[in-house]
Amino acid sequence: MPAVTREQIADVLARSYDGQPLSELREEHAALHMEAADAVLVADVCDVEVSSYRIALLPPGHPMRSFAAVTVLLCDSGLWQISRLGYLLDAAGRWEHATRRSQEWRAQREFDLTTALHLARAAAPDVRVGDSTVGALLAE
Repeated sequence: MPAVTREQIADVLARSYDGQPLSELREEHAALHMEAADAVLVADVCDVEVSSYRIALLPPGHPMRSFAAVTVLLCDSGLWQISRLGYLLDAAGRWEHATRRSQEWRAQREFDLTTALHLARAAAPDVRVGDSTVGALLAE
């Protein structure tokens, strides 16, 4: 498959957005599509790294879905932490606030991805949402 050029990408963008070829646009407007094409080309060669997973047990559209979600976050160490609203989960399933904690304390709450996802899934039903838990809301 031949490589796509910057001009070809910009032309597709111009035709999609403006309904006309890049060559028919004013110079300053064409420049915006060329800039967008540069971003597409850079994204195509960049490494992509997944840096978080969200465990959201409540169904899409539920007003508490985002609030009740548990997030598994990639740390600089290459390990993962389980987070929710400023709290981190430890291996025993306890949530503790992360403010003003030492690096050692935080490191004790870092896990390999498989373990982190397992802990997050196990903790998600017990997350408090108002006067209830996610598990109780799911049962309703």
